[in-house]
Amino acid sequence: MINDRPTQLRVNLDALLNNYNKLNELNNNKIGLAIVKADSYGLGAKVIANHLYQNGVRHFATATLEEALELKEVIQDSMVLVLGVTNPKNIKYAIENNISLTCPSITWLRECLSELETLDKKLKIHVKIDTGMGRIGTSDVEELKSIDRLLDSEKIDFEGIFSHYSNADGTDDIYDDYQTENFEEKIKIFTRKPKYIHIENSAGTVKYSNRDDCYNMTRIGIALYGCYPSENIEKLDKVRLEPVATLLSKVTHVKKFSQGEKLGYGVSYEAKQDEYIATVPIGYADGLLRRAQGFKIKVGTEDCEIVGRVCMDQLMVRCNENVKVGDTVLFYGEHNGQRVSIDDFASYQDTISYEIFCCISKRVLRIYYKNKMEL
Repeated sequence: MINDRPTQLRVNLDALLNNYNKLNELNNNKIGLAIVKADSYGLGAKVIANHLYQNGVRHFATATLEEALELKEVIQDSMVLVLGVTNPKNIKYAIENNISLTCPSITWLRECLSELETLDKKLKIHVKIDTGMGRIGTSDVEELKSIDRLLDSEKIDFEGIFSHYSNADGTDDIYDDYQTENFEEKIKIFTRKPKYIHIENSAGTVKYSNRDDCYNMTRIGIALYGCYPSENIEKLDKVRLEPVATLLSKVTHVKKFSQGEKLGYGVSYEAKQDEYIATVPIGYADGLLRRAQGFKIKVGTEDCEIVGRVCMDQLMVRCNENVKVGDTVLFYGEHNGQRVSIDDFASYQDTISYEIFCCISKRVLRIYYKNKMEL
């Protein structure tokens, strides 16, 4: 299979592992649950999970059962928790592959117990407590008491209980404190304590690293991939994360425009003077959002503005006369001593690094490397 297009997403597996280890050390070696959902935020879950596994990581989480089943090919004897809601009709696949599921409600648990009547092995579950996120899980005391009673079933392995901070990346602790207190009160309802108790996401993992609590697991998501959940978390200066992903391409065409000449769909750009325009083979079909128009990227060592509307497969930048076909273009990440912050790239587009990563489409080649060598 040929690869004729120079656009690529480079993933630094050394930086990935370093981030995981730094966050684990920060939290007094609580169990770090590596979040590899959504294809590891678009960076390639199989390669990433396998690399972490080969370096001793044994706890992972996905969003769906399908994602978990795919990863079991490379992390067979690890705990894999599905964070979303799984159809009870499919729990046999979780049992057969030793996958842990989230219990969001008493109704779900009852349906699972009905399915379990014809199955021999136990189903591992983590009960989800809704402490203020409002997404899945329950906060109803009577419902939680009913769940607790059903957990006595010989068909259930009550492996974990968890919740999720919704504002840990904010500027204060007020809502976090409310959720923490709510969570700890709800935990008391359960007559047995499970193996794993967790509430901290990436922001909570960093923010509350020195807290003395009953939790023994933290969920490491966006921080694993070298991004701070927010500027507030970065300012805490508790951990120096290493960038993991770099989006690169090359100039494929350069031409001179005269003052007043227009370009792009909707003739949205007009040359302010005689200037040079370079074309780069990446567009919104690759997941580079149209909102990136106007952002300055690196072409060689120069800061060059994206001009005209981002097209489906290509975009244009205003550059100087020294730019040539074949010059490297850096959208975000680090390359050859140059750096463009993905947070700046995301903020310019009124979004977050999570979305920027997840949007990069499959037609963009992923290149993995460690010890400065491509795999």
